[in-house]
Amino acid sequence: MTRSIRTLAVFALVATVPLAARAQSQASHGLGDWSVVGADINTGKPFEDVRFGWPDVDFGYTFNLSKTMDMGIRFGLLYGVEGTTYTAFGIDLYAPLRFAVAQTSDLKILVHVDPGLKLYTGSNGYCFNGACVGGNSTQFGFMFPVGVVVGGSPMPNLEVGAGLDLNMTLLVTNPVNFVIGPMVGPYAEYHIQPTNLAIGVNTRFGAAIQTASGGGSAFAFLFQGFVGYHLF
Repeated sequence: MTRSIRTLAVFALVATVPLAARAQSQASHGLGDWSVVGADINTGKPFEDVRFGWPDVDFGYTFNLSKTMDMGIRFGLLYGVEGTTYTAFGIDLYAPLRFAVAQTSDLKILVHVDPGLKLYTGSNGYCFNGACVGGNSTQFGFMFPVGVVVGGSPMPNLEVGAGLDLNMTLLVTNPVNFVIGPMVGPYAEYHIQPTNLAIGVNTRFGAAIQTASGGGSAFAFLFQGFVGYHLF
């Protein structure tokens, strides 16, 4: 009886080893339980990040809400008009919500919505393509971009993928102007272990379209590097 128990224990141990190794391999594959711009929502402690480039510099704090959802608070310093190559200084404040749609070892998908407020100031007003809407006045509006991010992990701690966004801003100052901007582009994010640091680049390319009379459309893009830190 004792010999049979020992034999069963040995077989159980032998069977468990490859399963444990496989689980460890899967756990180390990809970014894990958070990402700054990738397709992994934050399921652990909060993280902070800074994104810098065009059309702004912004600072964020992101925390978990559930197994499939996280939320952030972001503040940005603007110097580009809706991602176009035209400049206007301003600020924005928004609260991104990210929802995990698919989370497998090979492919991850999330959707996001980023409601917030936007304010443009400066002597140039809100202008591009030779058209100025609102002249020299301050432009205030509500922003509600939506988008989807799809990513995969070719190696541990690295995720590459692409994002598709539909940027939408409703400027309510005179005249009322609805600006819409479809954009798409790749990203790459790498986590430096065991420091809990993330670095990478995020891009989008598309257009910004003004619907107000006298407006127009222009090429728009986002190109930002970023650094993130996940709290222990």
